[in-house]
Amino acid sequence: MMTLLTLIALAPAAGWTPLWDGKTLQGFRQLGGKATYSVENGAIVGRSVLGTPNSFLVTDKPYGDFELEYEVMVDPTLNSGVQIRSASVPGYRNGVVHGYQVEIDPLNPGQSGGIYDEERRGWLQDYTKNNERAKGAFKNGRWNKYRVVAKGDHLQTWVNGVKIADVTDSVSRYGFIGLQVHSHDRAGSEVRWRNLRVKDNGIPGMTPPPSGDWLLKGQSDLKNWTSARTPGGPAPWTWVGDSVEVKPGSGDMMSREGYADMQLHVEFMTEDNGQEGQANGNSGIYLMNSYELQILNSAPRGPAHNECGGIYTVKAPDYAMALPAGQWQTYDITFTAPKWEGDKKTAPARVTVYHNGVLIHKDVAIPNPTGGGVAESPTPRPFRIQDHGNRNRFRNIWVRALK
Repeated sequence: MMTLLTLIALAPAAGWTPLWDGKTLQGFRQLGGKATYSVENGAIVGRSVLGTPNSFLVTDKPYGDFELEYEVMVDPTLNSGVQIRSASVPGYRNGVVHGYQVEIDPLNPGQSGGIYDEERRGWLQDYTKNNERAKGAFKNGRWNKYRVVAKGDHLQTWVNGVKIADVTDSVSRYGFIGLQVHSHDRAGSEVRWRNLRVKDNGIPGMTPPPSGDWLLKGQSDLKNWTSARTPGGPAPWTWVGDSVEVKPGSGDMMSREGYADMQLHVEFMTEDNGQEGQANGNSGIYLMNSYELQILNSAPRGPAHNECGGIYTVKAPDYAMALPAGQWQTYDITFTAPKWEGDKKTAPARVTVYHNGVLIHKDVAIPNPTGGGVAESPTPRPFRIQDHGNRNRFRNIWVRALK
């Protein structure tokens, strides 16, 4: 299975490329139910199985910004869809597949091409208000051509050349593409996909914008870091492979430069030391040295302020998106420093966080320093990464100061 460790090393392919090799299901894995998938006459064929929930054949590779085209033909009694920017993680409803789905619905063809947020929020647009041409775009009993464009928070779809969905939504930035066979009351009903191709335009945030700076890309970048115990001294942790590993007992690692408003991208991997709860894979990122975003080996537990993704003592993440120990994960953070008039604070710090591509905190106020944080300050300050006695790893850290 391809992991985040692999995908970050991959540059997006220029132009259109096939989503599959046309002969096998290599590069895909099945999640959810037990519907069958096979390759027949140049198409991927999904067949319903009685007594099983929704089934998904999903790409190993995640996609963020992309253009996707495919043709589909479906049994007139079988609901289906194509997942985009979707996920399955242990802490979200026991690993259920969730995320944006481009609908394939022969029973209600006017909804086909609409975007449904599978196992999360439902329909993102009222398709009953579509014009008659859009409602009649999907044709039963024949091949239907779909086009899907995802760019930033803008999602658009077309069916047989007719525009169906035009949605702005910021919850998911990247994830797998998946082919759904819906649960069904009869066995052997078929959905077929062919001519699947994608133009991969990359995953937002994996590299800094032109005004951003790498703080940790290679071993030489340890010069950008110091010890929180002895500021000005060398970084206290150990370089291993392509990342820096916490050296337990050495103290926190801190950026040499100070920041106030900023964008921050951090990739991390938790260890599994066999301990329970807060003793396993614990660390954290202290923004402005005051406000902790928790890191923990918390999968498969649900959301809590002291689990992975939590703003410590302040708020649980909206979704528990932690991956198991040993897999690379991402935080994408937009931080707004508190506002001051002289020595008086007039507005609290605020933060927006994406965890593994999913929005878990949106413009959340942090009223005071969290546990372990130092007193607030009106001046820019370094951020630090916590040594909590666990050998977690960090890499590919970049920052962009916001003026």
